[in-house]
Amino acid sequence: MSDKNKGNLLLLLTAVLWGTGFISQKLGNEVMPPMTFNAVRQLMAAVVLTPVAMRGLRTSGYLSPKSSSREQINYRKNRLLKAGIFCGFFMLIGTATQQIGLLTVSAGKSGFISSIYIVFTPLFSVIVGSKVNRRTVLCIALAIFGFGVMSLKGGIGGATSGDWLTLVSAAGFAAQIVAVNCFVDKDNAVLISQAQFFFCGIAGLIIAIIAEGPTLGALMAGIPVLLYQTFVPTAGGYTLQIIGQKYTDSSTAALIMSLEAVFAMIFGALFLHEMMSAREIAGAAIIFAATLIGQRE
Repeated sequence: MSDKNKGNLLLLLTAVLWGTGFISQKLGNEVMPPMTFNAVRQLMAAVVLTPVAMRGLRTSGYLSPKSSSREQINYRKNRLLKAGIFCGFFMLIGTATQQIGLLTVSAGKSGFISSIYIVFTPLFSVIVGSKVNRRTVLCIALAIFGFGVMSLKGGIGGATSGDWLTLVSAAGFAAQIVAVNCFVDKDNAVLISQAQFFFCGIAGLIIAIIAEGPTLGALMAGIPVLLYQTFVPTAGGYTLQIIGQKYTDSSTAALIMSLEAVFAMIFGALFLHEMMSAREIAGAAIIFAATLIGQRE
């Protein structure tokens, strides 16, 4: 199997895992506050990845003085620190606004609004030197129109706060994808994943303690959901994303991962019995069309 096909399969699996994540996120909101849920799952994911990260360090010699000079090691440490801060910051924006949005938005609807990050990704790539063509601008406009059809019932005031927060989460995820591509290489994918989880989890926990006052009882009640969210969509999904992105460009990665919206809608109907209205389905179709057109070569 070619590296490209390997990367595409990993990213498709990422989309499936993320699609199931909307279900566990909805269930998580039922037992604990959203920022608390987010912070705990990110920190748990970082801890879970520790053995994998340590094994990778041993096999690659990424930070070993036996195979690298002091200057190389210092450069790599600084790069990992920057990756953790930048990727973790954008992950915090994306995951926090998405989780809070799920208080009022269905899993399927959240999946499709979140998928607008696919058309935001090339736009944000301009910051790191890429160019945006007219088709991308058109697709962004089409995706926003789809968001309007889905959410703006009776005008601007028709959208809920959850709709707007989920749109912000799309921007956060797009920025995270671009940031990952700026820092990832063949030896540091798991390390970057762990670093961003630690930053996102610690920052989120500080916010949760200040704003939500989490309790031990809520944490205990949410253990089953937290374990699933930690091992499957969070540690598994984000790590597969970073590994898969080693073999493909950010636009192709975004296209494949956009299928998480479809899986979120399917799983939402199967497990939460959520049904989208005809208007919401129409808006979802427009958003999905925009993401597909935007990624055509």
